[in-house]
Amino acid sequence: MSLWFLIFVFSIGSGGFFALAVALARTPLIEKWIPKDIFYHWLIGHVDLALIVALLSFFMFVSYRVLDEEEDKFSTLLVFVGALGVFFSSLFGLGTPVHNNYVPTISHWVFFISLILLGVGFSVACIRLLGKAVKSFSCEDPLERFVSVGILLLPLFPLSVLVTYFKVVNREEIHLFFERLYWLGGHIHQFVNASLLVSLWTLMVQKDGKKLPGVVKFLPFFLIPFPLSYAFLSFLPKDPLSFKELTTLGYAVGIGLATIPYSFWILLKVQNFTLKASSLLYILGALMGYLIAGSDLKIPAHYHGVIASILISVMGVTYLYLRETCSLNLRKLPSFQIGLYAVGMILFVLGLFWAGTFGAPRKTPGTAYIENPELILFMALMGIGSVLSVLGGVLFVGLVIYTTVRCKR
Repeated sequence: MSLWFLIFVFSIGSGGFFALAVALARTPLIEKWIPKDIFYHWLIGHVDLALIVALLSFFMFVSYRVLDEEEDKFSTLLVFVGALGVFFSSLFGLGTPVHNNYVPTISHWVFFISLILLGVGFSVACIRLLGKAVKSFSCEDPLERFVSVGILLLPLFPLSVLVTYFKVVNREEIHLFFERLYWLGGHIHQFVNASLLVSLWTLMVQKDGKKLPGVVKFLPFFLIPFPLSYAFLSFLPKDPLSFKELTTLGYAVGIGLATIPYSFWILLKVQNFTLKASSLLYILGALMGYLIAGSDLKIPAHYHGVIASILISVMGVTYLYLRETCSLNLRKLPSFQIGLYAVGMILFVLGLFWAGTFGAPRKTPGTAYIENPELILFMALMGIGSVLSVLGGVLFVGLVIYTTVRCKR
């Protein structure tokens, strides 16, 4: 069993646990029983483990298989220990939570060491694949091209953070410091996520025997210019936040051109249920992103839709992997699990988005800000969706653990 895959299972399971805790802390009638002081730590644990460590681990798992390279224990050990540090920092409420964008942070030495281990571990894993990634980028197989783009871009994420750390002098206001620290690197990370998504789509389409449009092999080129420019800008003596217009353009043009046409083609032309569910949630989340104005729940509605799309593709590829490596037959459970998760996330993001249109703030526990009955309805819809999606996530982790333990090979 792949070590990267096992790290993914631990991270997604831990992130799902924190997701349920956070959702319950915002659900009417339940929220009063949950301590508000721990809410922000749990939110950080959810984001960092489920949306960063888990997805990057799965990307490494796919990359090593597609590029046919043996995994190394050193990088996986670093990442696993780093993930454990993030988990315990969040669970026990160590230090001060800082809800900056991209890599929400806990100001505590355990958490900082954990981030260093994660950055080094993922970078070492990518460096081992750089030679094959460079060669594969010029091949005709779009899957290898998409994977290679992610391998080339991922090390720029921790590099940008490292360079920015020594460049940012003003550290008096802790939130603003971490916002600057992760701004450019965090945007590079989103392009790696996009590379993961289109890689998984391509892998599943190829497994189904569906012929891809010829234009797909050119889509990886849209994912390169913007993150390279972000890495370059990290070295300039300017405030990283001064490049907001460029980073916004990167989402709309770089990621948009590489993913949105592809997602519509899948939705209209491919019969695979997992692919349709993933593309539908991606389109929903992406369109919500174009409607964001201000800072309210429309923002998490947007990125949860996009992330859910990636996770559904991850689930689909996971089941393909387990069928290849294990002799157990899960029957129709995978389709039911993916459907449960997808329905839950659709309700969740719609509830968040509609609540955001009524001004519901993000990153705020409780329900004190609710002033009209419509908002209560939308937040309740979010709560129902979160429970369904978490149940789907728990079922996924349970199926994976069960199958892994019973695996005959």
